[in-house]
Amino acid sequence: MNTYKLRPLYTLLWTLLAFSGMSCDTTVKTDEAEIGAAANFLAPLNPDQIFRIDTSRSTVTWIGAKVTGRHNGYIPIREGTITLHNGELRGGKTIFDMANVRSEDRAIDQAGNIKLTNQLRSADFFAVEQHPTASFVITTIAPFDSTERQGTPATEGKTKRMRIKDPNHKVTGNLTITGITHSISFPARIDLEDSVLRARANFNIDRTHWKLTYGTDKSLGNRTIYPSVNIGLDIVAYRQ
Repeated sequence: MNTYKLRPLYTLLWTLLAFSGMSCDTTVKTDEAEIGAAANFLAPLNPDQIFRIDTSRSTVTWIGAKVTGRHNGYIPIREGTITLHNGELRGGKTIFDMANVRSEDRAIDQAGNIKLTNQLRSADFFAVEQHPTASFVITTIAPFDSTERQGTPATEGKTKRMRIKDPNHKVTGNLTITGITHSISFPARIDLEDSVLRARANFNIDRTHWKLTYGTDKSLGNRTIYPSVNIGLDIVAYRQ
């Protein structure tokens, strides 16, 4: 057999195999936030308890996925509160410091993280000069109904730990990014002990609802960035 004639075929096969390996779905498998029109905000009953978020102990993480991998980082919290009335969770508001959103991906070097951080702050994404903050205003907090949980958790790797275990509340609120507001709902685990409130959540949102469309054109091939962004919340708040 003439192996010389087969070389173009081998080259094509290896190219296809390499491309199929790069084009796998790298998005995080976790709860998908429900996204809808901005809710008309009804002021909650006068709270009798206010918990102020400890910005030094609370974290908001993001994971963005592209065809060839992922990047991750943090969104600092500028300030926030969670309110209760008669012992029941009622509302709250959090302000995010988008001017200091950053990449902290251990898979790339410092120069790569600085480059990605600068791009996130640019007009490609959050345009922080015009929109230095984002906000989340809670409109309702309801008991979590496990029958409403969408999808199935991943069975391997880090993605299994992304999904919050035993959520006890469904949180709904208006999320404003770059001046655009939509309502989102997601499951959360909220625990209150004495003067400390701890809230955890992990969910995906489709960034294109906020007109964050950079890199989503599928014609970009292996340079495509998926619309789905993973958000992880770990909030610690203290009674005032």
